Amino acid sequence: MKILQIMPAEGWVAVYDGGEDGEMEEPLACFALVQVDYKNGDGPQTEVRGMAPDEKLMAFVEDAENFVTIRRAEESEDDDEEEDESETED
Repeated sequence: MKILQIMPAEGWVAVYDGGEDGEMEEPLACFALVQVDYKNGDGPQTEVRGMAPDEKLMAFVEDAENFVTIRRAEESEDDDEEEDESETED
């Protein structure tokens, strides 16, 4: 696998299966555009993969055994209320 480009992933989280505790979220540090050759005869292909700190290294979140998905971070209800108030003041 070869990293071709890295882009910030502000506002995105990796979701993991926390077992009895339910889902766990971890903020992503960046998205990486990677080139992968699956040796299936199609040649190199590109993918976008999420990355987050894992101790002292950056790791692809999809490689974790309990990885579920990547999604936008949910905004808190306080943020929604502040936006609503600012819209009504104008």
